[in-house]
Amino acid sequence: MRLFDNFRTVLRDNWNAYLISNLVVYGTLVMAMIVTVYLPGLREWGMTNTEAFLSSPGSSVIVEAYASGSVVKASLLTFLGNLLFAALATTTLPSLTIPFFGVLATLGRAAFIGMPYAPTTLEELVVVLVASPVLLIEFQAYVLAMLGSVILWRSTFGYRRRNLSSAWDGYLAGVKDNVRLYPAIIALLLGIAVMEALTAPLLR
Repeated sequence: MRLFDNFRTVLRDNWNAYLISNLVVYGTLVMAMIVTVYLPGLREWGMTNTEAFLSSPGSSVIVEAYASGSVVKASLLTFLGNLLFAALATTTLPSLTIPFFGVLATLGRAAFIGMPYAPTTLEELVVVLVASPVLLIEFQAYVLAMLGSVILWRSTFGYRRRNLSSAWDGYLAGVKDNVRLYPAIIALLLGIAVMEALTAPLLR
């Protein structure tokens, strides 16, 4: 319960930034799909990049887990991949040293995923609609990770607004807020990993 209270406090104190983050991230995801439909070759480029990503050593292990039919293994590896790579390695950790890096990383991820998801036929549209709840919930975790990047550097540069004595104190307060966001990020990614493993056979 304490973890939930901490998360709720961070969200309440940064509610406007949270709403804007949702609007920008989901807007980028939808716009990437729309633009891809109308620009020749963009979808193929997105598919090529996606296939290259899935063929990388780390991702190929997850693909093999799905191919094996093991829901538990696929769920666990999907969860670890999304948490360690998408949330931590490419969003939160770089943001500790590069101001607002998580914003660029998350918007880039939205565009990267939106392109291959762009439906060009009725059958593909049905697949997107079936997968949309999974996609929306998964991106909510990335929105929170991006929000952490925003909070960190707003706290650092605007430490006086938090009645803190220095930018370093603001930075430390921002790091603590990031930690308070992570239980919710972990819960979202864990739940969505199970959903992806269960629904994957329906999307083949």
